[in-house]
Amino acid sequence: MMESNHYSMEEVMPMVSELAWKYTGCDHTSVTYEKAQMLMEAVLYCIHEYEGQESNVLLVKHVSAREAYEQGWAIVMDKLRKLQELYNQLIMDFKDYGSVCLRDTIWQGIPAFLENYDFKFAPQETLLTLDYPILREDTARSGISRVLCYVQCICLEQKFLQKMDEHDIIENLRRYHRDYGHLSENICEIVLQNMIGHMMLDKPLRETGFTREDLAVLKEILAGKTAEQIQVYGFKALEQLVIKYYDNDREMLEYLSCGIPDIMGRMQCCMEKL
Repeated sequence: MMESNHYSMEEVMPMVSELAWKYTGCDHTSVTYEKAQMLMEAVLYCIHEYEGQESNVLLVKHVSAREAYEQGWAIVMDKLRKLQELYNQLIMDFKDYGSVCLRDTIWQGIPAFLENYDFKFAPQETLLTLDYPILREDTARSGISRVLCYVQCICLEQKFLQKMDEHDIIENLRRYHRDYGHLSENICEIVLQNMIGHMMLDKPLRETGFTREDLAVLKEILAGKTAEQIQVYGFKALEQLVIKYYDNDREMLEYLSCGIPDIMGRMQCCMEKL
């Protein structure tokens, strides 16, 4: 069970009892052990939301458990509002590029979360499996915090992909795997790998795939470098890409850089097989 770093169970129990009273319609004696545990988690989740705000770090010692809970619940509600607004914006120009997993998660999963999320009695519940993998997955989060972060990452991916021609993206994905649409893989990372390769070779980004000569040059570039040096090389290529084509969007750079270790690792493996 989740615990608070600043409040004892004795300080937290009054809010749990009040929630139980509301949950059962004024008869908290009928609450099962499982429901009582759920309500305890709900209170602690809200407190954690308050404690997790950087601006509150120094205030926590001077704030009661009740106030931390109420402030945390307000944060939960604000995040829920932000998620709804962000999703409304996302869906207007959303493209799944043929990825069934991405399509189902965004068109079905997120609306189901918004419809069924119990912000009062179970704000800690994520409800979704979030099957489409993103580049920066924080499994330590749950509930609205995790889903909001997830959708923010999807928005960054959409912003990244929408700079390119949809046909070129699909062609790139097909080169990766003929049946890519049914893979549970991040399509942004697949496209990014191609783009980083082209940046390293100083080739036009619209060109898909690599010639035998291209691969030979890439192999020479990576030859003799350690895994760490190769990742640094890949990050620099990504940084130049973001500076040149995305107005030096640092938020996008930070997110896309999460894919660099896997991208450069695969690239190094491919070069070693030549």
